[in-house]
Amino acid sequence: MENTRNTKRTVAAAMTAVASFLFIVSLLFTSLQLSINDRAWFEREYEKFGLAAWIGISNEDSTAAVMRLVDYMEGRVGDIRLTVRENGKDVEMFNEREAEHMVDVRALYQGWRGVRTYGAIAALALAAGAFLLRKGAFAYTLAHGFLRAAAAFGVLLAAVGAFAALDFAAFWTAFHHLFFTNDLWLLNPATDRMIRICPEQLFSDIVLRFGAGFLIVFAALLIVALAARSLHKARHAHGH
Repeated sequence: MENTRNTKRTVAAAMTAVASFLFIVSLLFTSLQLSINDRAWFEREYEKFGLAAWIGISNEDSTAAVMRLVDYMEGRVGDIRLTVRENGKDVEMFNEREAEHMVDVRALYQGWRGVRTYGAIAALALAAGAFLLRKGAFAYTLAHGFLRAAAAFGVLLAAVGAFAALDFAAFWTAFHHLFFTNDLWLLNPATDRMIRICPEQLFSDIVLRFGAGFLIVFAALLIVALAARSLHKARHAHGH
């Protein structure tokens, strides 16, 4: 009987840790998705950069162009074709190389969106299984599993965050080498308008924005998990 209880405890602990890790990954992608689907934020960014005077394309057209890219990644449109006005002339915003690169970007984005969606479903299934095994102490088991997953994720996040903070250009280059198998991401500002409306500072601000949103929710969940674990230990200490 005792062995059975220990086995259930161990299995439930593993299930909640994995479920929590999957949930954290899902939360991270959701934060990114919410951040890049904010049209008003991009408008403010372009205004802050003074982009129109630099590239000869209005902030309104630049925002429309970047949102076209977002819509394409999300699957809301089938291509990135868009006409904008550059230095007083109507031009096709994106060229063939940029379109080919966005095929890769869309595949990567859709892949991570799938990881988020199916990961969240798997997390719920694992949590439900853990509940069946540990009904009497599920809150504690879930809190403990989340804290273990958060510790592992925190180490990974700290390493990546330190890399990005110390040298964002090197981080961004390493990111592309990791996820892309060709050099289509190496765009030229002289010929590729995509790189003009997506300067490095924009990507840096996006990372900071969705990272901050994620960390706020992550910290709140940590507090709840710590409180639940402490409450369980206090009750256990008093024989409840």
